[in-house]
Amino acid sequence: MWITLEQINCLKEIAEKGSVHSASLDLNKAKSAVNYSIKKLEKQLDFKVLDRSSYRTTLTPKGFSFLDKAKPLLLQSKELLITARQIASGVEVKIALSATAIYPTQKINMVMKDVLQKFQSTKLTFHKEIFSGEKMLRLDQVDIAIFENLTNTLDYDAKLIGQVDLKLVISSEHRFVSQSNQSFDELLNFPQIIQRSTIPDDYSIGVNKDSLKWTVSDLESKKELISDGLGWGRMPMHNIEKELKSGKLIHLKKLKQDHTVKVHICKKKDKPFGPVLQYIWDSF
Repeated sequence: MWITLEQINCLKEIAEKGSVHSASLDLNKAKSAVNYSIKKLEKQLDFKVLDRSSYRTTLTPKGFSFLDKAKPLLLQSKELLITARQIASGVEVKIALSATAIYPTQKINMVMKDVLQKFQSTKLTFHKEIFSGEKMLRLDQVDIAIFENLTNTLDYDAKLIGQVDLKLVISSEHRFVSQSNQSFDELLNFPQIIQRSTIPDDYSIGVNKDSLKWTVSDLESKKELISDGLGWGRMPMHNIEKELKSGKLIHLKKLKQDHTVKVHICKKKDKPFGPVLQYIWDSF
C-alpha cells in the first residue's frame, strides 16, 4: 500500500508541534485519526518514526531522516495544487516576454513588478535582446515582444509605445576628435562597436558595411568600449546622458548620422491571451 501525503503531513505536524494532540488540533483531525496514520506509516516503513518515551513526543533518528526526504513531496504537492487551481481559473502558469535592449527598462520593470504582485503564481521569463524580438515572437519563444522597426503587420497585433534616439558618439579621448578633418568617411577608418543580434541574422541598424567592426554581446559592453576610446557607435540617448554631460563621450552631431527607431509591443494575432498577458498588453 502506498504511503500518503496525509501520513507525511501528520508526521511533519507532530515534529513541529511536539505532540500528537497539538498536531491533531492544527490539522483539524481527531487525535485517533492522527495516531492511526502514524501507526500505519510505521507498519509500512517497518521502523518507528516517533519516540513517545518522554513528555514531549519527538521523532526517532530514522523518523527525522524519513521526514527530511519526504518534505519536498509536500512542497511539490502544494505547488501542484496551486498550479491546478491556476489552470482552472484561466490564469497563465508561465509566460515569456522579450524587449529590445535599446528600450528603457524602467517602464518594463514597473509592469513586471505589478505582475508579481497581482499574479504571484505565474512564472515569468524575461529576455533582453537585440534585433531579434520579431523572430523570437515568430518562433513562439516569447508571448509578447517589444522591439524596433516592425516589418510584419499582417500576423501581429502591434502598438507603438515610443521611439529611441540613437546618437552617434565617440570618446572625448579618441584621436578622431583631434583631427582637423572630421567627416564620416574619416570616422570609418576606426572600429565601429556593434552589438550582435541575440538570434544571428543579417538585420541590423546603423551598421556601416565599409567600416571595421568590433562586436560585443551587450549594450553596456558597447558603451564601455566606446567610452574607453576603442571605437565609435550609436547608443540610445537615455543610456549615455551621464557620459555626455560629464564630457566622457562626445555626440558627433555635425556628422548627421544619428538614427531614430520606432518601438512597438507586439503579439501574434492568432494566439489567445489569458489575464496575465492581457494585463501586460494593457499596461503599455
